[in-house]
Amino acid sequence: MRKIAICIFLALLPLISLGQILRGILGSRDLSSMLVMDQKWVPYPDYSDRAGWDGLLGQYKESVISEGERYLDYQWQISKASDYLEYQRTGDRYKQEDKIRGNGKALSCLMLAELAEGKGRFMDDIMDGVFLFCEMTSWAVTAHIGFLQQSGMTLPDYRDNVLALYQGNFSQMLSWAWYFFHHEFDQLARGLSERLAYEIRRRELDPFLERDDLNWMGFLPEFSRPNNWNPWCNSNVLICFMLLENDPVRLSAALEKCIRSLDRYLDSLPADGACDEGPVYWYSSAGNLLGCLECLSLITGGRLGYSGNAFVRSFGDYIAHANIVGDWQANFSDAVPSDKVGSPTLFRFAGLSGSELLHKFALHSYHADGYNPVDANWTTFYRAMENLRACKTMGALPDNGYTPSDFAWYPVTELCFMRSGKGYLAVKGGHNHERHNHNDVGSCIYFYDGRPVLVDAGPATYNSKTFDKRYRYKMWNNSSDGHNLPNIGGFAQGYGYEFKAIGTVASRKSKKFVTDIAGAYPDSAGVESWVLDYRLLKDGSLDITETFRLHRPAPAVLHFLVPSRPDLSGPGRIGLGGGLTLRYDAKALKASFEEIPVTGTGIGWEAFGPSLFNISLSAETAPQKGSYHITIRK
Repeated sequence: MRKIAICIFLALLPLISLGQILRGILGSRDLSSMLVMDQKWVPYPDYSDRAGWDGLLGQYKESVISEGERYLDYQWQISKASDYLEYQRTGDRYKQEDKIRGNGKALSCLMLAELAEGKGRFMDDIMDGVFLFCEMTSWAVTAHIGFLQQSGMTLPDYRDNVLALYQGNFSQMLSWAWYFFHHEFDQLARGLSERLAYEIRRRELDPFLERDDLNWMGFLPEFSRPNNWNPWCNSNVLICFMLLENDPVRLSAALEKCIRSLDRYLDSLPADGACDEGPVYWYSSAGNLLGCLECLSLITGGRLGYSGNAFVRSFGDYIAHANIVGDWQANFSDAVPSDKVGSPTLFRFAGLSGSELLHKFALHSYHADGYNPVDANWTTFYRAMENLRACKTMGALPDNGYTPSDFAWYPVTELCFMRSGKGYLAVKGGHNHERHNHNDVGSCIYFYDGRPVLVDAGPATYNSKTFDKRYRYKMWNNSSDGHNLPNIGGFAQGYGYEFKAIGTVASRKSKKFVTDIAGAYPDSAGVESWVLDYRLLKDGSLDITETFRLHRPAPAVLHFLVPSRPDLSGPGRIGLGGGLTLRYDAKALKASFEEIPVTGTGIGWEAFGPSLFNISLSAETAPQKGSYHITIRK
């Protein structure tokens, strides 16, 4: 159970459980007396400890140095006013964002290379990068500036230091730069370390303590359902305070506020442990929650430690269930269909949660596909370094085999993953107000023999319209018409909590999923019931029966999104490639398809090739009730 009984025996117990932390139990207790001060918690060698860094980096040392050498004499990119304004003018967020993130990658790789080599060869470039960031008005990217700044300006406002995703990453990176190199800065460029500490305090530490209105914090009623921003931003805040703040009263106030904010986030999650933002955002949500828990333990010498609960274990296991095969994943919401498994993060999470399933999946993925920890986002230095250390451990452990679960059911989220024979099916009920959602109640993802058959396109490249409710669900890949769902009476599904499924059930024994999606459509569609019945057969074939009752006769179009050009040459049969055929009643339905070019759109991160194809099975008549039967098999 997620709601954990509250018992406080702080005077008797050396360890406080995660459940107690997340229920806000600390209250007015003297957290400052538990703190490990003066950065003695840092688990990495000092800059001057050559043997320490040689041992820590081990086999990766030369690769780290080579990566840093790429950025010697780097041409630092300047964000111009017109770069910021491009977001307002055309919706393009990357003209400015690519520049600042490129600078962050360069600086973080230079820092790591200097730690690895220790000869001062990279120091001038590091100081150039640090000075450049100090001179910037804001470390936030343009897409985040506009909606977080109180002025609403597209240009950064020097009076308003907002706390955001990449801004927090850069704050963490620069905090590590101060920690490792401030003595060297004092010797080589007097005043630089003082300036850097000042900028981190005014841009990250002070605003966090002073403000409660930022939406990701979860403190205001209208922001009571924060998304992955919450653990992401809190993880950066924690590390920045831990590295720069040596006033125990101020540090404990920051820790307590992070704990309260994380509590709001966890209270808002589905109690079944599913990540309703999709598997890509699992790494930002669960992955950053992991970092927060590890850091809370470090700064308190283990006294704020995790003691285990079923919810956190389920939250971790979700990412294994959502994996289909290799890098393919069940990419509901704004997740991409194929992304490299972050095996070291999974390995660390398995160690925290005690999940044997996740432990085996992490080791199997690492040994099967490899993982290069050097090719990481080093702006989030702590996470990248812990993943590197995990890789060293994983490399010494054998792959003892991993057998994925044949059935996983999340009854609150109404999300189900199942396997049978050569088939894999992911299918969802739920509602159309999930975080990063698409309007996709009742949609499915189907693989046969390790290849995609019915797919979810995933997100397109983000722009100014992506999260604007006026436009988001008019984009074909976010609409139900771009998913494996029917259009009923000319209507697609609506957005909001009220647009939801009812009567959703799933059966492990029969590999069956049934849900009524009538409520996901507006009242004007006139749908009394539309029951989707998915059955994954023993050989992996898929049967879909759609049984409906309408308030009035209306046309319907069944959509199926596929990655290869359909062959419509035979009546009642559509060739899907790989020897598979989609079969339907040609007397009731007429088949056609639309080719959708996706090259350059960001859709699928090019996993699908240049085009997707949306099959339409249109009703020849407009009955008020009836059913359609679809099968996909060899």
